Amino acid sequence: RRALQQADSGVRDFQAVAHGFVFLLGQLGEGLAEPPKLIKADQLALEVYWKAPGRSKQRIVGWRNRIDLPTDIQYHRDHLGIVMNGFGSRIRIGGGDEVRDVLHPLALGAGHLYDYALADSLTIVLPQRTVRVYEVLVRPKRPDVPALVGALYLEADQAELVRMRFQFTKSAYRDPSLEDITVTLENGLWNGRWWLPRHQEMEIRRRATWLDVPARGIIRSQWEIGDYRFDVGLRDSLFTWPDIV
Repeated sequence: RRALQQADSGVRDFQAVAHGFVFLLGQLGEGLAEPPKLIKADQLALEVYWKAPGRSKQRIVGWRNRIDLPTDIQYHRDHLGIVMNGFGSRIRIGGGDEVRDVLHPLALGAGHLYDYALADSLTIVLPQRTVRVYEVLVRPKRPDVPALVGALYLEADQAELVRMRFQFTKSAYRDPSLEDITVTLENGLWNGRWWLPRHQEMEIRRRATWLDVPARGIIRSQWEIGDYRFDVGLRDSLFTWPDIV
């Protein structure tokens, strides 16, 4: 159902606009007790394109930044854009350097890796219709395998993904300095028919040392997506690699 929900929805393509911030923060000192200090802030505007059956492209059209403390950090390309298609069947973050090919809990075959538990339900009253949503908790059957741990929110009638919030098991982190990654994806109902990205957040925390003093680096991003236009006739040549330019 998840693989077909957009391709069979009747939408040939769409374009949208995303506006977001990426913050680099740091903590320093024994116990890392002091609040994080802002090191660098980036503000970005994106044009977002999608074409059936699942091709996507993002173009950075506006970018400004402010540096409060010296840094030479270079972000992975996917930190400067939004998550499309709910990560697909395999989750990669940081170009695969941070998390690589973790099986999505809604992918085909994921039932052998994950346990699921119905936790709650809620009703959302929208102008177009009333939506019933189930909260489903997800965790791996074995905690020592690369997997995610969190909650999925599914529309009860059509099994559409409305929201995800999750972290990963320790073995999913490929960089040993990573403490944790927290991801929140929220979809909105467009034209009363299609659940597409509306709001996204991600926080990546790393432990390190600076001059033998304990330190933590934090990358925090937040995005708002909207202004969708459907069936605009996007050309195939637009969807060349890389995904974010």
